[in-house]
Amino acid sequence: MSAQPTAVVAELRDSPASNELRQVDSTKEVRGSLTPEIVIALCGPIGSPLHEVATQISSALVPFDYKTEQIRLSSIISLNAGDVGKIIFPKPRLKQINSLIEAGDALREKYGHDILAKVAIAKISGDRAQGYGEFDDKAAESGVAESKKINNQRICHIINSIKNESELELLRLVYGNALVAIGVFSPLDIRRHNLQNAAQEAMSSDDIDTLIDTDSGEEFAHGQSVRDTFPRCDFFLRVDQPVSGSTESDAAGQIAKKLRRLFGLIFRTSISTPLPEETAMYAAASAARNSACLSRQVGASVTSRSGELLAVGWNDVPQAGGGLYGKPSLEATSAALDPSADRRCFAGENPRCRNDEEKLGIAGKVADLLIKEGLVAKDHRDRILTAISKDSRVKDLIEFSRAVHAEMHAILGAGRIAGDRLVGGMIFVTTYPCHSCARHIVAAGITEIHYIEPYRKSMATKLHSDSLTEGVGPDMRVKLIQFDGVAPRRFIEIFEAGKRKDRGVLDLSLRDAAIPSTRVSLKAIPRLEEAVIAELENKTLKYVPLAST
Repeated sequence: MSAQPTAVVAELRDSPASNELRQVDSTKEVRGSLTPEIVIALCGPIGSPLHEVATQISSALVPFDYKTEQIRLSSIISLNAGDVGKIIFPKPRLKQINSLIEAGDALREKYGHDILAKVAIAKISGDRAQGYGEFDDKAAESGVAESKKINNQRICHIINSIKNESELELLRLVYGNALVAIGVFSPLDIRRHNLQNAAQEAMSSDDIDTLIDTDSGEEFAHGQSVRDTFPRCDFFLRVDQPVSGSTESDAAGQIAKKLRRLFGLIFRTSISTPLPEETAMYAAASAARNSACLSRQVGASVTSRSGELLAVGWNDVPQAGGGLYGKPSLEATSAALDPSADRRCFAGENPRCRNDEEKLGIAGKVADLLIKEGLVAKDHRDRILTAISKDSRVKDLIEFSRAVHAEMHAILGAGRIAGDRLVGGMIFVTTYPCHSCARHIVAAGITEIHYIEPYRKSMATKLHSDSLTEGVGPDMRVKLIQFDGVAPRRFIEIFEAGKRKDRGVLDLSLRDAAIPSTRVSLKAIPRLEEAVIAELENKTLKYVPLAST
């Protein structure tokens, strides 16, 4: 029985243009619509060298014959601050930054968390229409000129910089893999130095620390949340040197070298295999997917001093007989394979997080004690519970979780398999380790901890400053290092080999003709941009014309 044509197909079949459309080679049509356009979104904590990275991106793309345009979201905020009753102060620098943060938050609160990304999208669409005209949405046979116009669209928009998860999410929805989000990070001491150096006037240590804390993660959804947005990037670029303002500085050189490798991978103009750190972090991120924890999935991998992968781990509830639920052990194979025997927090008649349950119980005991001692009225109990649960250190307690943490699971596995090879090795964790895991990592003899996602609750360096450091200089302490390189989420795509040889001889594209592996169809992008622009038409938001680089 043949399928009935849909109404759309029937209408297309009976239209005057049906004969022309029947001649279309759909494969050729799709391939001809792929655009070499790239959109790069920068994200990083305040004080990281985002502007220097934007400059170096423009330089790195010159050999690829790319034109670059930079969209400064701070400029968009400045232009539209008056719309939300805010004023951007030109100086001093501290007041300027604070006024930009307040205006950005107000714009997100009024128009939606992703409004700044929407204005950036409108700008990208406008630049394309201005530089290349409107793209024909008809068949490829409508003319070779259209396909050539698409292939010549060698332009990269650099968005500097996104601060909210919703902004990154919308950009990914519109541009797909053509969007490359780069997380830029410098250690805290370097960021403090960069802020003080760029301010051109004295800022106190307290002022700088307040700025860094505010930028990292405000306590409302429409605020800046770099701490939450940063881990979702596609590539991480760690800069361990201060920015001096010179194009020949150590920081500039470090950035340029890493960007050359990234673009060589994206355009496949060079053969570059994963660094040991990238392989180890990919293993950690893959292991995290085994976790059924209700709070978060965390993965870890342990390597030897030379980078040899020893073991992986994830956070989940331990099972009698050894190992964790969900993965059968020799002693508990039958129980592990029986779904009815699963005793993790999500299973059973009353699925719940035991850690949250215990924290709520502590808050209740504190509230009852205050009431019993006559310090607060009984009818205020609910308010007390809310205050303790949300605005005290009780909310940060992790001691009552049933799960073995990923780091401990990986260390236990490495200890069984590798023994002393663990000593002097490294651990790669998707999330900054908690203070409990940190002390066990130190005791295991590990020398470096590489992580992606920051963790607000960790007191690792506060409690163990004698054994742990986030500094990068010569030091006998265990180093906590922000991960650097291709993110696990793009690992397979970026390192997948394209065509490398012709008749047995190395044959890679020249940079000025190379096509990025991240290409998407230009049939889709303008339609999605139009949806954003249609929404913005009723708003009075403005954006600045951009200068080509």
